[in-house]
Amino acid sequence: MSIFNKILFFIILIIIPSVSGILYGLVGLLVALFISLWICFLLIIINADKFVLGLYKARPALPGELSEIQKKILMLSERNGVSAPSVYITDIELPGSFIIGRNMHKTFIVIPKRLSTLLKSDEVEAVLAHNIVQVDNTIRKRTIVALIAGAMTMSAYAIRWGAVFTGFGDFNDPAPKLFGLFMMGLVAPPAAALIQSLPEDHYDAKAVSLMGDSAALISAISHLESNNVTGYPSLGFICLIDPQKENFFENLFDVHPLRDTRIKNLTAKGEIND
Repeated sequence: MSIFNKILFFIILIIIPSVSGILYGLVGLLVALFISLWICFLLIIINADKFVLGLYKARPALPGELSEIQKKILMLSERNGVSAPSVYITDIELPGSFIIGRNMHKTFIVIPKRLSTLLKSDEVEAVLAHNIVQVDNTIRKRTIVALIAGAMTMSAYAIRWGAVFTGFGDFNDPAPKLFGLFMMGLVAPPAAALIQSLPEDHYDAKAVSLMGDSAALISAISHLESNNVTGYPSLGFICLIDPQKENFFENLFDVHPLRDTRIKNLTAKGEIND
């Protein structure tokens, strides 16, 4: 179903009960509207994985596309004893790949095109290992959090672009930035609280255990940090690193220790304790 059809479906889902509710007056209208919105919310939560894929403009990998990466994913999945995820590709410059899922048996790994150009083969494998070890009984919850937090933070960019299109200047001009900053100030605390409520994961240590080598993970962290990107501040908790920050509100989303701390712990102990 296309994005347009999805939007149309939700509009119809709201309008039909609301029109019916009008027959019973204002109370009937409010009850019908509440029921419609609740059904829409449940449908979005149930299909959170699909909405996250749409949010980051990910498409299924074509046959033969990213063949080496797909082989690594199959190998790591088999080694970790989990079902191999479906591979999706995005043109968006993300801070590494990430994995989401409806359950442990139906997962999707999103690979930014730039990943294989930034990292060496063993570093890519380390990033993928970090994704694969996230396939556990919390993956659905993490996917729902990724959707809600991502949608909330993207609203700040929507407000900022709205200011641009209504004549307040270019995207990087003071006025649009101020509008975006104001909105981020409203949505960042609850979105960050949602992310911070997730249980401690230790996925770095699990990735090292899966690979049996910490050097590639150290190198991958360093190279991704050196080529980090701004935007999508809430995405870091399912990626290997946190994205660069544009304003102080976005620092609320940081979940990883500083790079030097991660490397020091890994070098000293052979694993990273997040």
